[in-house]
Amino acid sequence: MLDCTPHDTEGRSMKKLVCTFCALLVGPAISNAQALAGATGERAGITAVARHVFDDITMPGKEFRVLHTTYAPGGQNPKHYHPSHVVFYVLEGSGVWQEEGKEPVTLKPGDSLHVRPGMIHAHRNLSATEKLVFLEFVIVDKSQRSTVPMR
Repeated sequence: MLDCTPHDTEGRSMKKLVCTFCALLVGPAISNAQALAGATGERAGITAVARHVFDDITMPGKEFRVLHTTYAPGGQNPKHYHPSHVVFYVLEGSGVWQEEGKEPVTLKPGDSLHVRPGMIHAHRNLSATEKLVFLEFVIVDKSQRSTVPMR
């Protein structure tokens, strides 16, 4: 289940966030789909840069990724899921995340969101003038894609 409660991490160290996330185990849990309101269309206006990619002997066959992602004004990632846990941490701008069948949640700088494996959702930058910038923390099987689009 997607935890759509924004978490204000102001005052907490990023190291604590990363360490907490590292404790999560990856497990596939693909759920049945219903359409997300306003989440159709093509992936647009997204740039993701891998800041850190590494493996750890305590997680054989897994890879830890930290991505620095920017959504241009109006950028969107329509319905998709992740085969692993993902934690988003907003650095700049504000964005809307919506789990299938739930109300949208708006995140702003300092907020974080945990998405569980298989949860169909969408996110977008509603601003027509400002970019949305966030970090993504992901642990996946090596060579596995971290985002699977819904067609």
